[in-house]
Amino acid sequence: MQADRILTLCAAAMTVLGALAVTGLMVLTMVAVICRYWLNNPIFGIGDLSVLTLVLVAAGAVVWGARNGAHVSGDPITGLGPRIGRVADITMNMLSTGICGLASYALFRQACGIEKICITENLSVEHAPFYQLLGVAMALLAAHHALALWRAIRGA
Repeated sequence: MQADRILTLCAAAMTVLGALAVTGLMVLTMVAVICRYWLNNPIFGIGDLSVLTLVLVAAGAVVWGARNGAHVSGDPITGLGPRIGRVADITMNMLSTGICGLASYALFRQACGIEKICITENLSVEHAPFYQLLGVAMALLAAHHALALWRAIRGA
């Protein structure tokens, strides 16, 4: 299926971004610790950079986790029979698609509030591009659930 392949490629790109962000966060933390404790000279704005890097990690992790079944879940409905399980799958995927779609919309349109001014505390880096990247991750998650919904409706 073409949509599944496209979604897999997009998820792979987000996963690579998340992996690079984790690596960058490790280097950033190591440099911050060395400067603070060994050189006794903390880096101004290191907290801002760490928070923004964590957003990138979260964006990559959300998409990777969804595509690889890595999110923690419980399935108490399986024992109730295949018909109830199918209805539950359809319901949950419908709700998940809607919630993730709404979250994506909010991250693009409303994340910085009415003022549209979101900057980090020390370095004044704008948050909007990071929120938008997280919005892309949520849109990919919504697409993943929409695809799962389509499969559940078809019975595949």
